Amino acid sequence: MVLALTLNLVRTYNFRRLEDACIVHSDRKVVFIMSTRRVILSLVVVTMIFALAACTVSSAADPATPDNPSAPSNPATPDNPGTGTGTGTGSNSNLSGSAIDVLANLDAALKDAGIEMPMTLPPTPVSSEMSQNDVGLSTADFDRLVNYAASSLAAIGTFAHQIVVIQANNASAATEIKGLVSGSNGYDAQKWICVWPEKVIVVESGEYVLIAAAKADVVDAAVAEFRAEAGTIGTVVTIFEHDGGIEAPAGGGAIALG
Repeated sequence: MVLALTLNLVRTYNFRRLEDACIVHSDRKVVFIMSTRRVILSLVVVTMIFALAACTVSSAADPATPDNPSAPSNPATPDNPGTGTGTGTGSNSNLSGSAIDVLANLDAALKDAGIEMPMTLPPTPVSSEMSQNDVGLSTADFDRLVNYAASSLAAIGTFAHQIVVIQANNASAATEIKGLVSGSNGYDAQKWICVWPEKVIVVESGEYVLIAAAKADVVDAAVAEFRAEAGTIGTVVTIFEHDGGIEAPAGGGAIALG
């Protein structure tokens, strides 16, 4: 319809006065004007064809959907509360709700207790595509064991600070997650550039797993608040410790704290 209207306007455009003025001078100018009209008409037609083609391509582009390969697999949503109950270590946990809720409550408790922390970003979901870097789980293990996970990072990257809550499929899965995160291919405590957390731990309660990487007093306070909320927790495993100096740490293995 747009193309038809455009062509009609071009055809009916009044070139007659210009042509009449040119006829009195020479026939060549009339030919020139007629040629100009054809060129203009051709340009308008080509322009409208490209415009219509662009509109067609734009309208055909669909947003990412479960049937669209570009859509992320296993997308995490803050509204997913999880359903696992579990019977493994710490199965009598008082924790409930989604991992992002548990993390938000833990973060609020630390701030209410006056724990000095860097400014942090709001808790955000952890995706399976980024799970190795974020929590030390491979994509396959994350998809197999995790119901939902949320992370809170320092707003400025020069602070090595991260607190993660993972909601596993059940308590047995939470115990397995703790072992994987604290293993040699697990959580990377040296993923920050030129800075390191003073301490990194992992501990589970029921189907929930806490990973805390920050200053030592922040980590200890996070564990204490996690225990207070949960009522009971498993064995706290220290993945990494650093004295906070400028010298790069040398690695170190996991240390179980009863």
